[in-house]
Amino acid sequence: MKTRVPFREGLFEEITGEVSLVGARCRKCRQVIFPNRDTCLNCMGEDLEPIHLSRRGTLYSYTIVHMPSEHFDPPYAVGWIELPEGLRIFSQLRGWQEQPLTTGMDMTLHFEKLWAEEEKEVFGYVFRPSTNGGA
Repeated sequence: MKTRVPFREGLFEEITGEVSLVGARCRKCRQVIFPNRDTCLNCMGEDLEPIHLSRRGTLYSYTIVHMPSEHFDPPYAVGWIELPEGLRIFSQLRGWQEQPLTTGMDMTLHFEKLWAEEEKEVFGYVFRPSTNGGA
């Protein structure tokens, strides 16, 4: 059995049975950032509080990639998801073959296996088109 590992530590955590992305809000200027960091990119303040970001957003922009990458065979989709907190998250997009992508469509956060290597399953966040009001 393969060991499950996150593709990057600190990007998400499980809260009450659901996994959510972890960002930060600057207590000085109220700017929300992702991923969480020690310094606000807006005002350079160092008083940030961790926050859990919304699981739903809107597709701001996307592209279908036709070149292979180290872990993904083409075609695959990536894009920017605009969250209610006022920031955009870059993510791999899944489910686009079943439901074609259009800018402005509702998207829902999911956590899935991204790729496998040796004895590990690398998992992380992706966004999928929302169906019937979301997942």
